[in-house]
Amino acid sequence: MIGTARRSSSQWRAVRRYWPALVFLLPTALSLVVFRLVPLLTAVDNSFYDVNLIRGDRKFIGIENFTRAFSDSDFLLSAKNTTVYALTKVPVQVAVALGFAVLVNRRLRGIVIVRSAIFLPVVTSLVVASTIWLFIFDPNSGLINSLFVGVGLPPQGLLHDANQALPAIIGMMVWKEVGLSTLFFLAGLQSIPTEYYEAARIDGANPWSSFKFITLPLLRGTLLFVLVIETVFAFRVFAPVYVMTQGGPLDATSVVVFYIYEQAFPFNSVGYATALSLILLVAITAVTLVLRRIVGRVVQY
Repeated sequence: MIGTARRSSSQWRAVRRYWPALVFLLPTALSLVVFRLVPLLTAVDNSFYDVNLIRGDRKFIGIENFTRAFSDSDFLLSAKNTTVYALTKVPVQVAVALGFAVLVNRRLRGIVIVRSAIFLPVVTSLVVASTIWLFIFDPNSGLINSLFVGVGLPPQGLLHDANQALPAIIGMMVWKEVGLSTLFFLAGLQSIPTEYYEAARIDGANPWSSFKFITLPLLRGTLLFVLVIETVFAFRVFAPVYVMTQGGPLDATSVVVFYIYEQAFPFNSVGYATALSLILLVAITAVTLVLRRIVGRVVQY
């Protein structure tokens, strides 16, 4: 009894000691449960049903939604488009952002203006940016084709061409999001002690050797972080497709999230849409783990 009383007393003292922290953590914990855990569990539950929002009923169909996904040619096409989008956009954006970060990390006159110009698209609403670029890509009176005609090149179909629509969206999204990646790389560069570069110069290392053997290894954590978040963002792309192309032309820009939206709302197939969402979640998790292993092996200290 005495031992039990002592344990209870120590536990109560621990609660009294940490209760302010628990109180401050409670709102965040509740929001995670209400807005993350509960929707996830609901999605898992709905994925095994044929859900009709109009009639308000559900019919249990087991794993039929999942088996349907892997035989759905439209979904497989959207998965292919999403993969092409991610495999193209992420490496290009990371390379451009790293180059920008190395450039703006120098103390040059007017560099603050350059930094602001690079970061400005990030704080622009994605819907607004997509609308602006919709006019820029207009095949008849858009800025891009005006420049092409001005230098003697034939006008291009751009968003109206099945072969050019997805690359056009990729280019717009690199412009939109490269500033955030640049900011992360810049923070990583400024955390590297300058003594390492001074020692390398004394040993006769050229700029490329310093970048390869000092900058890249010490940026491994930042590089992994940028690759992961940009890959997640790439697999979740929706707004520019919805605003600019609606998945066309000929489904050339139909991506997974847009296809999920179509299934859930216009087609009222909520159970199938939630199953597709879970497949996307598993795919993003798997890609994240693979990226972690690749970056850990390629960029080593």
